[in-house]
Amino acid sequence: MTRRFDHHDPDYTPEAAEIVNSEVRETGPVVRSDRYGGMWILSRYEDVREALRDHETFSSGAGVHFPRAEGMPKFAPIDHDPPEQRVLRKLMMPPMERAALRALEPKIEALAASLVEPLAARRAGDLVGELAQPFAIGTLGLAIGLSDEAQHQIRGLTVQMWRRLSKDPDASGFWPAFRDLLSAEIERARREPGDYYLARLAETEIGGERISDDTLYSIIVSYCVAGHDNPMNSIARALWLLARDPALQERLRAEPDLADGIVEESLRRWCPADRLTRVTTREVTVGGVTIPEGARVVLLFDAANRDPRRFADPDAFDPDRADARDHVSFGHGIHHCIGANLARTEIRTVLRELLNHPPFTLVDAPEPHFENGRHIVFPKLVVRFGERS
Repeated sequence: MTRRFDHHDPDYTPEAAEIVNSEVRETGPVVRSDRYGGMWILSRYEDVREALRDHETFSSGAGVHFPRAEGMPKFAPIDHDPPEQRVLRKLMMPPMERAALRALEPKIEALAASLVEPLAARRAGDLVGELAQPFAIGTLGLAIGLSDEAQHQIRGLTVQMWRRLSKDPDASGFWPAFRDLLSAEIERARREPGDYYLARLAETEIGGERISDDTLYSIIVSYCVAGHDNPMNSIARALWLLARDPALQERLRAEPDLADGIVEESLRRWCPADRLTRVTTREVTVGGVTIPEGARVVLLFDAANRDPRRFADPDAFDPDRADARDHVSFGHGIHHCIGANLARTEIRTVLRELLNHPPFTLVDAPEPHFENGRHIVFPKLVVRFGERS
């Protein structure tokens, strides 16, 4: 699996990936796989970070998900290079600015409380299906103004898309349903104007013309997908970590500020999105290896985050790690994740809300899996809460 690296191989499970990714990293600075017409893999921290920074050489314009069904629209702004990337990112920034997030925090906290309290009262439940998923989707709805109907549909549509994006020859089997949902949201936003992001976005003009529906699709689908699945998966991982470590729960209760360290180290140690790809615009040499122009390059975020050249004892989880925030889980450079601050807020809010309730422990060992060879998903995380002290 190291020699014939294939992130869509059914045997490339999250557990196997940790071993394979590390072996790829230690094999050399650049490893080539012949899968999908050939891929060049970067896995060392400095190389991955430099490729993310050098967007002129490592282009996103051909799409960062690979393989990709024909006819699937690009995601904004990650599938674009400047100048289009800058325009799209500017359009997407308003709900993610610090002032907007500060104003949103009381509602996010109230949402977390409304989801955790019934679980704790029942003293058992699924922390994915009953907490992480509805919380991530609900927070996204609050941030951009998604309708209740859209919030009910986006998880199922996203699962269907990830299941088929790399396998189907074209997007006709999954994209039309998503497009119909986005179209309905655009129509609603124009029909029901108000002080919420989607309504303002739908009426935005550039150069005297209202932005096209295709551009709106690209923006809103990115929010709908990345805006819920990465926070959901990150929350699930952090809760898995706490559920299997009573001592860490006890320490967090005694030191609530430890939540920030847990958030960053969890993101570093278990990157929620294992990799993205780029395409070279010129011949480039990395670590003495020449990668040709037009080559598909895989950036292994997980391997980079566990590179011993950058992080001491990298496979260990250490909530006191001073440099954990230097991880590349949110990317780097012009494509640094727009929603990084919101994601951090979401994870931290759930952790702190759980401090108001008894400790919880795992009932069954979860079975995480990859979606689209990239996102590590916990289908369930069933726990039992202890007695109130």
